[in-house]
Amino acid sequence: MTADQVKEALVRAVPGLEVELRPRKVGVRAPVEVPELWATIGRDGLLPAVSALKGAGPLHISIISGRDLGETIELLYHFAVGYGTPGGEVMVTLRVPVPASDPTVPSICSLLPGAETTEREKIEFLGVQFSGIPRTDHVFLPDDFPGHPWRKGDPETAKLVKRTVEWEKRDG
Repeated sequence: MTADQVKEALVRAVPGLEVELRPRKVGVRAPVEVPELWATIGRDGLLPAVSALKGAGPLHISIISGRDLGETIELLYHFAVGYGTPGGEVMVTLRVPVPASDPTVPSICSLLPGAETTEREKIEFLGVQFSGIPRTDHVFLPDDFPGHPWRKGDPETAKLVKRTVEWEKRDG
C-alpha cells in the first residue's frame, strides 16, 4: 500500500477532501522516510474515511489525541494503514474539529473496536461525546469526577488546578 493509494481511497470516501503528504524521517543510525498523510475532516466524514482506511489494508489506531482550542475541540485520529505488512505502513492523521458547544462525534468502535479506550479517555478529559460508543464509563478518573481536566474553561477543573506549565501558556 502506497501513500498515493491511501490518499485516493480517502478522497473517494470523502469527495473534496484535501490530503497533505508530510513525509518524516525516523531512526537514528539508518534513518528512513515514512509517508504520513494529514487531512482535516468534518465529523460527518469520519466514519466513511475510517472505513476507507480499513479497506486499504490492515488498520491500526494508535490513539486519538485532542486539545481545547477555545471555541473548538480538535481531535486527531492517528492511524497506521498497512500495519505489519512487508511493504511498510502509511501513517495517517485525521484532524476533526468540533464546536466546543457541541462536542459530539460518531464513535469509530463499530469499525475498530480497539478505539473504545481512547474514545472513553476523551469523554472524561475533554467532555467529547461519541455517539454509538459501547461504554462510556471512565478509564482513568472516578466516574463522578466533577469536570474535564483538558478543557481550559472548565470551572470544576479550575478549582483543582493550581498552576500551569510554560508550554500551556503558549496555547492561549
